[in-house]
Order: sequence, then structure tokens, then C-alpha cells
Amino acid sequence: MFSDPWIYCSNLAETRVCSTVVSAATCCLRSICPVARRLGSFVSIVWVTLAVGCSTAGTESPEQSSASPAAAERPALVTVGVVREDTIQQQLSAVGTVRPLHVSIIASAADGIVDEFPQEKGDYVTTDTLLSRLRMKSTNLAYEEETLRLEALKSEVKQIMEPRREDVEEADAQQQAAAAAFANAERRLKEFKSLAARGAANQSAVEDAEILFDEVRQRMLAAKAVYQRVAAGARPEEKLNAQARLDAQKKHVEWLDAENEKRTTKAPFSGFIVQEHTYHGQWVAKGDPVVTMAQLDQVEIEVPVDQSFIAQVQIGDQVKLRVAGTPNPQTDDGRWISTVHRIIPRSDWEAGSRSFPVILRVNVVADERNFANSDDVIVKTPLLEGMMAEAEFFGLQSIALLVPKDSLVRTQEGWCVFAVNPVQEGSSSSVRRVSVETGISKDGWIQVSSNDLQAGVQVVNDGAERLRPFQSIQITSRDAAQ
Repeated sequence: MFSDPWIYCSNLAETRVCSTVVSAATCCLRSICPVARRLGSFVSIVWVTLAVGCSTAGTESPEQSSASPAAAERPALVTVGVVREDTIQQQLSAVGTVRPLHVSIIASAADGIVDEFPQEKGDYVTTDTLLSRLRMKSTNLAYEEETLRLEALKSEVKQIMEPRREDVEEADAQQQAAAAAFANAERRLKEFKSLAARGAANQSAVEDAEILFDEVRQRMLAAKAVYQRVAAGARPEEKLNAQARLDAQKKHVEWLDAENEKRTTKAPFSGFIVQEHTYHGQWVAKGDPVVTMAQLDQVEIEVPVDQSFIAQVQIGDQVKLRVAGTPNPQTDDGRWISTVHRIIPRSDWEAGSRSFPVILRVNVVADERNFANSDDVIVKTPLLEGMMAEAEFFGLQSIALLVPKDSLVRTQEGWCVFAVNPVQEGSSSSVRRVSVETGISKDGWIQVSSNDLQAGVQVVNDGAERLRPFQSIQITSRDAAQ
């Protein structure tokens, strides 16, 4: 089809005559009827076409009729690259925030006025370091009083449980004296009975000897019972009661000791004091915060991972982190090595997010420095709470087709490339447009998928945006990356 039909008219006057005739005929038709008026424009177009056709048919030369616009068009100068097949690995970069492994608001366990507050915000403290101490005078006095009472009960129980040696010896001596008196009374009774049998003693003397014998025997039995009681100690019921009073007092003293400990707040773990909540002389109630501590020898980074990549993340995978301004001194590229610790199986879908939180964990080596001529130590950690960290996740490897990035052309239908058609003998090179779907980028190349593209096919690199399908091209150079 001719691009401009008027250029083929060899007689411009003839063309003007045709136009005049057409205009006159159109005016006549419009004046006849309304229907003709509506047809006037169409008739004008038909007349013009006929006039042009007639004039060009009569003036076109054989050389012009045999020449085509495609043959007259000059080939486009382009560079090409070659489609290749290579191994790719999907990567994902996501930004997370550094946060401490543990953050704890250390609270007071008792009521009172702060008497000691030796630490300051930013200090590094180890486990069981004193953070604050309340006034202890009243609790110390109560503790001392109950401790003295405990010692008294211990002495009392010991006295009940273990009789004195002197008491046992006294009771034993009384028992032996009673036994001796009994033996003497028994001997005299026998003598009086023997004399009475021979008539040398009256019956009254014998009866007095028998009464004395019974009295001494009872004294001996009483002395023996006293000895046994003294040697055995207190009754079992008294021992149980004394032991119970002693145990109760011990528990009371332990409770007072625990109350004293509540008035002293210590660090539950090693970390940094990131916030102060009280100071000297301030009244704190039970449960009020004293300081906030953060453990930074091991930190976590929460990174949102899109649902299209979350299936490729596994617990235990290593992930490289890049923290701006804080390179890792132990690696060549300055990146930190973290491990996937947890994957939270819930996105914030109610807010429109389809990303899932992935928790990374990094072990940090703290830097300890001593002051000159001092026992104080400065502890610094390179990763601080709130820092931004860029995480690089690596997915599964696969084989894919790759084309140079510069070969992609954006159209209304999507992405496409211009592939070079096989060259036939006697003809110039031409191109065809191939629609593709893009994927992963790799070092100036990008993954594409299409049924009409194979490895080894040449695609236009520079100049592709000016081409149209089946246009002739002239290849000036090939991509050096191929």
C-alpha cells in the first residue's frame, strides 16, 4: 500500500481538475435531497480515489511500479546477543530491624525509698550486679530480733532433747543410795526375824523392821524411776512441740531474709541498661520499674518475607545481613552471618500484608576495653537495637533461559524480545517479535520463559526498541557477554 498516493501524480493540474469536478458533483447531489447530503462525503471520497487512481495509473513508470517500500527501506543497525541456558538461584532482599534477644523491665519487689542506685543508663552489667537497694534499717532490726528468738528456741529444744549429764549422775547416785538403804533394811529384817524365832526379840521389833524395809524399797523404786526419766529426757509430745516451735521460727527468719532480698534489685542477666526509671531518694512501690535491660550479645532481626518466597525459607538456613555503617570485622565482605531461628506462620493480612515474619538470630562478639590505670571496663556491641539490616535470602537452584537485560522491550501486551530469523541465501537478516515472561536477574542477564525461544538463538540487544516484526537488520557487533 502506498504511503502517500499524491506523490505518484505526474500532472498536478489534472489532479486539481479532478478535485474541481468532484466538488461540483457533490454540491449538486446535496441540493437534490437530504439523503444525497448524507452521501455527499462518501461520494467525495470515492471520486477522489478514482481520480487519484486514474492519474497515477496513467503516469506511473515501469521502474516505479516494480519497486516496493520494503526493498527501498534501509536495514536497521543493531547489536545482538545469544540466548543461553544457565543455573540460577532466586534471591530476595528484605529489610528488618535489629532488636535485642531479651528485653526486661526490672521491677522492685518491695516498697521503700531508694537508698542506693549505682548504675547509669548505657552501662553494661553482669548477672547479679546491684541495680538498686532500698532503705534496710527497719527490716534489719526485725530480722535481728527474730534471729535472736530463733537461737533461744534452739537452746530450749536442745535442753529438752538432751538431758544434762549432771542431772543424770545425780539421779543415778540417788538410785544407788536407795539401793544401799534397801539392802540394809532387808538385812536387818532378816536378823530380827531370826532373833524372834529363837525368842530373843519381840514381835514389835520385827514389825518395825518390816515397815522400814517396805519404806526403803519404795524409795529405791522411786529413785530408779527418777533416774530413768532423767536419762530418757522429755516426753515425746514435749519434744514434738519444741521442734515445731523451732521449725516455725526458722521459717519466719527465712521469710524475713527473703523480704530483705526483695529490697535489693539485681541484674537477672548480663546486658546493657537502656533506661532508668528511678533514682536516689525516690519512693518506689512494689512492682514499680527500676531499670530496663537489653541483652545484646545475641540479637534478633525480624524480616518480612513475601508469600511467593516463604516456602523456600527453612529453619536453620544461613542468611547474610548487611548493616549500613556497621560492617562485620570478621568477614571479608563485611556482612553478618545469621541463622533462621523461627518462621511466624501468620501474616498481617487484616492490614493487607501478605508477608510472613522470619526471625533471624546473630551471635555478636562484644568489644571489651579497660580504662587506663583503672579497673573499670567498657563493653561495646557492634549491633545496636533499632539498626536497619538488609537480609539476603537464597532460594533453590534451577536451569533457565537467560537473555541480556537490554534486549527486553516493553509493549502494551507485556515484555518481548526481537529474535533474529534464520538467514536464507540471497536475503538479508530479519527479526520476529517473541513475547516472554521475565524472572530472576543475574549479572546483566534476566530469566525469560517462552515456547518460541531456545538457547543459542540470537536476540537484538541495542536498537531493539526501534524495530518492528520482520524488519530487515544489519548486525554491527555481538554482545561480548555471550
